[in-house]
Amino acid sequence: MKPRTQLRFLSVALFALWGRAGAETLPPFFVSPALLGPAPAPVAAPAAVEPAPAVAARPAAGAVVKAPRAADKPQPPGRVARGMPPAPAPVQPLKPGTTVITGDKVSGLQDVDAVAEGAAELQRDNTRFQGDKLHYFELTDEVEATGNVRVSRGGDTMSGPHMRTKVEEQVGTFDAPEYVISRPGRPIPPGQILLPGQTVPRSQQPITGHGSAERLELEGENQFRFFNGTWTSCKPERPDWYVRANELQLDYDREVGEAKGGTLVFKGLPLGYLPWADFPLSDSRRSGVLSPTFGTSNKVGVDLSVPYYFNLAPNYDDTLTLRYMGLRGLQVRNEARYVTPAYRGITYLEYLPNDQVEQRSRYAGTIRHDHNFGDGWQGNINFGGISDPKYFTDLSTRLALTSQVNIPRQASLSYSGGGWWNAGALLQSFQTLPDTLTGVRTEPYKRLPQLTLNALRPELPGGTTFHLASEFVSFSHPTQTEGRRLTLYPQLSLPLQTSAFYITPKVGVHATRYDIDYRGTATGDTAQSRSLPIVSVDSGVTFERDASFGGRDFIQTLEPRVYYLYVPYTDQSKIPNFDSGFYDFNFAQIFAENVYTGGDRISNANQVTTALQSRLIDPTTGAETVRAALGQRYYLVDQRVGLYDGAPMRTGKQADLLAAFSATFMPKFQFDTAWQYNPRDNWTERFNVGVRFQPAYARAVSVNWRYKHNYSTDPKSPDGFRDLDISGQWPLWGNWYGVGRYNRNLRDHRLTQGIAGVEYNAGCWVFRGVVQQLVTTSTDVNRSFFFQLEFNGAGSIGSSPLSMLKRNVPGYGKINDGATPYVASDDDEF
Repeated sequence: MKPRTQLRFLSVALFALWGRAGAETLPPFFVSPALLGPAPAPVAAPAAVEPAPAVAARPAAGAVVKAPRAADKPQPPGRVARGMPPAPAPVQPLKPGTTVITGDKVSGLQDVDAVAEGAAELQRDNTRFQGDKLHYFELTDEVEATGNVRVSRGGDTMSGPHMRTKVEEQVGTFDAPEYVISRPGRPIPPGQILLPGQTVPRSQQPITGHGSAERLELEGENQFRFFNGTWTSCKPERPDWYVRANELQLDYDREVGEAKGGTLVFKGLPLGYLPWADFPLSDSRRSGVLSPTFGTSNKVGVDLSVPYYFNLAPNYDDTLTLRYMGLRGLQVRNEARYVTPAYRGITYLEYLPNDQVEQRSRYAGTIRHDHNFGDGWQGNINFGGISDPKYFTDLSTRLALTSQVNIPRQASLSYSGGGWWNAGALLQSFQTLPDTLTGVRTEPYKRLPQLTLNALRPELPGGTTFHLASEFVSFSHPTQTEGRRLTLYPQLSLPLQTSAFYITPKVGVHATRYDIDYRGTATGDTAQSRSLPIVSVDSGVTFERDASFGGRDFIQTLEPRVYYLYVPYTDQSKIPNFDSGFYDFNFAQIFAENVYTGGDRISNANQVTTALQSRLIDPTTGAETVRAALGQRYYLVDQRVGLYDGAPMRTGKQADLLAAFSATFMPKFQFDTAWQYNPRDNWTERFNVGVRFQPAYARAVSVNWRYKHNYSTDPKSPDGFRDLDISGQWPLWGNWYGVGRYNRNLRDHRLTQGIAGVEYNAGCWVFRGVVQQLVTTSTDVNRSFFFQLEFNGAGSIGSSPLSMLKRNVPGYGKINDGATPYVASDDDEF
């Protein structure tokens, strides 16, 4: 008899002799993989061989280790081999796929089955079955466990009285299980910075759900079907909410849960019956009905929106929303988004067939598309429109929309592949709405088309730099004078720069020609031209020194700057004003060549602008801690070019004095102020001051005060204002947070925008209640109410105020997406 045959015969004989009752008297034993395949050399008889040490993780009276077979013909999965090792050997790491069975008592039949009793355990790779008794069927790779059964695989654990499943295929049944299923969150992006007090955002945390059921059917890896079961993302010891369903399927491949005959239970109270519903098991995108939103306002009454999301592809999607407004009717909205390496865009359309208040149909829409054609070519389309001027004030709660006056409709094409030159083309018009405060409707000119050509060639002979700005634009208007304008502005500069100072003299010629079509009573030459030389010198010096303030080391700078500008006077009263207006007076504008925007008015100038800036810089990080600046313009001649005939002209020698100061004290406290003082009339033109304190995530307070002088004799004129703006988010007590904004017009003693709300973070769910009041016109106010219950991992019910809060409360943080929650005690109540 060959040695290998002898060993196999001995193994069978031992089992025949002791049977199932004899395993408890033997020490754990190990089957070498060499015994299961062709022997490379004769092996000595096993009579003189001592048993190998046990390989079980804990001491046991019996053990079976199944190694992957090395036989010539394929073997069934989970095949168990038994025998004695030929010689003592050190314990080696188990190969992948090896099955280990341990227990206080182990017995079985060769190539048929194995039974472990008393603290029984079967382990294969990262899967572990435990119970009072385990029965492993080798031919079918099934395991049946009874009594205190516990199964763990990766982040999943299940426990109950009985189960039977195929180990490798993960298919089987589990009676009365209690379970916890966990999946890893999204990877943390490189370079992600968390604010103090901020945890890893919820989308990057493990995705965990747990519950119980009468029966569980395992349908493969990541596939679970529960009958009369529950699911929640709360902790097992505090399940404040859960989904209870007759049939509950969890698909972790698609990250979607599906409930049939379900009920959403919150704090022991059923919130609603769900004949069928699906819910997300993560924050990833998926098709299906999104969480409905519910709210109320004085403009639309009851406001209920039900969106359906189409996850068409990873790079494009669509959202169709039905919005029911109690006072106005049913509105349909659709939003389509797409993005590729070459182009991206969004299309938005909403339609109200019959507004029951206005007794007409109403709509709004926007198309935006950005396209990179390659080789330096780029294009853009931005087209929007609404059915009537009152659309935003009646149906929107966004201040940016209710105050919108001009809705752009434009298309552009540009080329920048020339290296030192670029060109562009633009078609632009607007839908003009009346001003919400004054009611005045001012329609700007259309540009049909506007063509531009710009060039920049540095490092020419002598160190000079050539710059060309040119434009052709055709202005169109339904009621006013039209025309075409051609502008050429070649410039030549000589930058002289060192590490400590710079000086840049520049000279250019601004040449413009007009072809005018007069309308109404306006008359004049149809051809007008203007040529102006423009000379400037810009210079500055940077001084640095080491300094110490408050026990901290800094680099302090002192940066004076002087700018001289000369533009001769030319009569421009016969040239129509298509697009010129006043620049906002600030530090950037006082160093500009023209006080007017556009190209129709170029002010005469013989002036000097001086400014002084000082900064404190952290030498280790380079962060700017303090900045202070002071600047003023000095005129050597009076102003002679106005925007229109009879416009008031400046005659003083000094422009307004500008001052600004900003400081960041640690990363928590920021202070910013700016002042514009009129030395001619000895009054303040504008003054802003703001303070922001943000010590940690979801903890921020901002206070801002703004003032602008009113030139009008009417105290209600929009030319001037005095505003106080207070906003913030802060923990109140326990799990409660307060959030709000108070924006008040102090001149009119009127609240412009008010937001007040509370939030409650329970760890696995969040409550938000917010009230907003928004002035939409000089006589109209929109009041909205938002109430939301958000269940982590299963959507939300109510009306979400999140987008509104993020727009209007600086530093706002979603408290269940990063804020460290308060650890509630058993005495805490909602």
